[in-house]
Amino acid sequence: MDAVSKESNELSAQRIALQNTFKVFNEENGFNYEEWVNPPAGHFYEGYKKELDEINNKMAPPLQYQS
Repeated sequence: MDAVSKESNELSAQRIALQNTFKVFNEENGFNYEEWVNPPAGHFYEGYKKELDEINNKMAPPLQYQS
């Protein structure tokens, strides 16, 4: 397996693990749309969104256009 495939698999595993923590959190606490949209500082949703964005940006970096 090449390095790119290995990194992709690791990122996919991290994303799945993160999604599982999201599922467990919502099963235990219920989903609160207001907190999802505007999470209080230090809230689970804030950390979840940040970590998910980091993983997603590594998996599919934003396009950079040349002018």
